[in-house]
Formats: sequence, structure tokens, C-alpha cells
Amino acid sequence: MADLQMALEEAFKLNRDIERFLKFTTYPDYCDLSGLDIDFNDGEQLLIWEELRVITDRLADVQDFISYLARPIVEMSRLRKGIAEKYRTAKGHYYDCGSIIEALVSDEYHEVPYWTRTTVEHNGKDYYLVGYRSVPMKSLRVRVRSAG
Repeated sequence: MADLQMALEEAFKLNRDIERFLKFTTYPDYCDLSGLDIDFNDGEQLLIWEELRVITDRLADVQDFISYLARPIVEMSRLRKGIAEKYRTAKGHYYDCGSIIEALVSDEYHEVPYWTRTTVEHNGKDYYLVGYRSVPMKSLRVRVRSAG
């Protein structure tokens, strides 16, 4: 029976294939398929191009998720308010609107605290975790991964 670690290793292998495919389609160069040679007067090619556009967008998202998991954790810290009322880690990594954050949260669905990846937003008074508004940012345990 496969376990979680084996599944992650398979995802890393898959990511290499996704990267190769995206490069072949010129997606990394243009963030779309505009680098492909296509006859825009051919209805069949337009269908294939449109379907491949959807596929490459989704594969780029999958690649981002898998790549995130491959990045090493470089800091584990508790948040505190810093300059301009933004929350920051002990090593100075700060969060503001749109920032991706990996936080240790608790909820009624899980018996133990768990790590989650979400974003930070501001409601006009203070920052909060998207999807976890009731979780206070002050003293929140967070992890920071190396830059991708």
C-alpha cells in the first residue's frame, strides 16, 4: 500500500514531466500558448489550442503546488506586529495583503492543529488569514519556505 511520502515522491517525479511539457508548449515564456505555431483559420486546430490552453493553465497551477512542497522550510516563528502594523516573523519576513502564508491552525474538523497554506488580507482594521478569519494573527505559528 502506498503511503503519503511515496505519493509525494511520485508528485515530484510528475512535476519534472509537467515542467518538460510546459517548456515544450512555450508556456513559461509567454504564460500562454502564443509561442506555438497554429493556423487560426483551421477550426480543428483552434479546438486543440483552446483545450491545451486550459490544460497548460491547470498544469502550471499543479506545478506551483508541487514545487511549493519541495521548497525547504527556512524559518519557523510566531508572528508579531512590526512596522506599519504588518505582521512579521522573528527573522523579518512580513505579511501584507495577498501574501502567501503557511500557518498552524486549529478548527472543528481536525483533532489536532495542522499546517495550511493560505493568503493574508486586511479588513480595514487588521490582517487576517483567508478562510480562517477567527484565527488571530498575533502570536500565530508560521513557517517560511525558501524562495522558489
